[in-house]
Amino acid sequence: MKDKEVKFQQEVQGLQDEINNSMKKYEYEIELLKLSKENLQRDRESLGNQLSVARNEASTFQQTITKMTAETASIMTELSTARSQLETKSAESMSITNDLNGVRIQLEAKIGECQRLNQVIEKLEQDVRNYLATIQEKDAELRSGEAERRKLHNCVQELKGNIRVFCRVRPLTNSEGAKMYPSHIIFAEGSDANIKLLQSSQPSDTPSTKGNSNKYEFKFDKVFHPDSSQENVFNEVSQLVQSALDGYNVCIFAYGQTGSGKTYTMEGPPVSDNVNYTNVGIIPRAVAQIFNSAKDLKEKGWKYHMEASFLEIYNETIRDLLGSNNNVKHEIRFTPDKKDVKVTNLTIVNVTTEDEASFVHKLLAKATQNRAVAATECNERSSRSHSVFRLKLIGENTITNENCEGTLNLIDLAGSERVFVSKSTGERLTEAKNINKSLSNLGIVILALANKDSHIPYRNSKLTYLLQNSLGGNSKTLMFVNISPYEVSFQESLNSLRFATTVSIIVSYC
Repeated sequence: MKDKEVKFQQEVQGLQDEINNSMKKYEYEIELLKLSKENLQRDRESLGNQLSVARNEASTFQQTITKMTAETASIMTELSTARSQLETKSAESMSITNDLNGVRIQLEAKIGECQRLNQVIEKLEQDVRNYLATIQEKDAELRSGEAERRKLHNCVQELKGNIRVFCRVRPLTNSEGAKMYPSHIIFAEGSDANIKLLQSSQPSDTPSTKGNSNKYEFKFDKVFHPDSSQENVFNEVSQLVQSALDGYNVCIFAYGQTGSGKTYTMEGPPVSDNVNYTNVGIIPRAVAQIFNSAKDLKEKGWKYHMEASFLEIYNETIRDLLGSNNNVKHEIRFTPDKKDVKVTNLTIVNVTTEDEASFVHKLLAKATQNRAVAATECNERSSRSHSVFRLKLIGENTITNENCEGTLNLIDLAGSERVFVSKSTGERLTEAKNINKSLSNLGIVILALANKDSHIPYRNSKLTYLLQNSLGGNSKTLMFVNISPYEVSFQESLNSLRFATTVSIIVSYC
């Protein structure tokens, strides 16, 4: 009988050793499961909207893993309970054998369940790895596509010409007969590039043309009719605005006689509390486009820092339109590397895309309030200075380590005028002389650039000196020649179109 007890104790001890070894094996496998779970819980990089479906699926897999981890923890609890039961049963009689058999069956079932869970977890891990690889490939394709878009966009702009000339005929006002279409201005049918002026009588100050003394034909890159909307106009310049965001310096000028609609083209109607967006000009539309594009480019790794300034050049003196002290002296300075032009003591506004709604409105309202205007015989509210809105765009791609820096210059030039027509005297006469001189120098610089002259006379005026880095090289320049549809302004319109044509012709041949 004693031998049987010893033998029984040995069998029990053997079973206990076997169970302990199995438990250690299971505990090791459970540790492996824990390590696998930790690997699955790593942070995933934020993905673009285009990959949102993949994110959701990966999240679902993660939830499944968490559920399986909970099941594994439950198995460990059951195993611990089984161990306690075995320790109690070891001191009991022969019935322990049946209990051990039951526990063995349960353990084998749990082992099978753990193996199944391991296979599922391995499959989920592989699926997640495949999704991440796909996402990384798509991200790389998006970044590569953006780089290619920038390159092709610039090629298109260069093919169109780095210096372009557009013509815009403003609508007649109520006082001019808004319901009448100007009969002396003819737009070529089937063409948006040609315009013709017809003169019913030949004034003494108009040079005659042999064989055709009262017909003048002109051709530009684009001609806008009086009924062209602000949106139509901006659609033609929006690609140049995009070039500034891509790292190029861009200048858009509004040129023409006083009262020809330059300020309306650049800014829109006078700033009020209830601005109709359909009538706003190039400046607010350009800023809105840049804000929207900058938001879209965030998904491709691009972040932009934007700085805005607004100044005027009045009698060859720079004034800060956003500042409060007109007695401060401003000078044009170049950075040490000559890559950028700075104006000393100028108010710089740091711009974020969150304040888009109020930014342009406040900026234009303050600039309009501070800008130099006066009444002349040609215009009761004539701009007596050149206003320059500058938006500096500094971009950095945190993924590709690319950098770009561009400046958008939107310029409302003072109106050109003939002194004997405007009847300017005194201070108005001084202003007119400075205006006409700076406009003449601007034309000389543009012609010299188009002609690829070895010397470009930027220093002849404050305007061209300020814009030196935004006129030559690979920068983009667009001149809007604005003309009035009012027949009384025929000669001023003719002079503006002749000057713009000279620029256009020389650019096309260079």
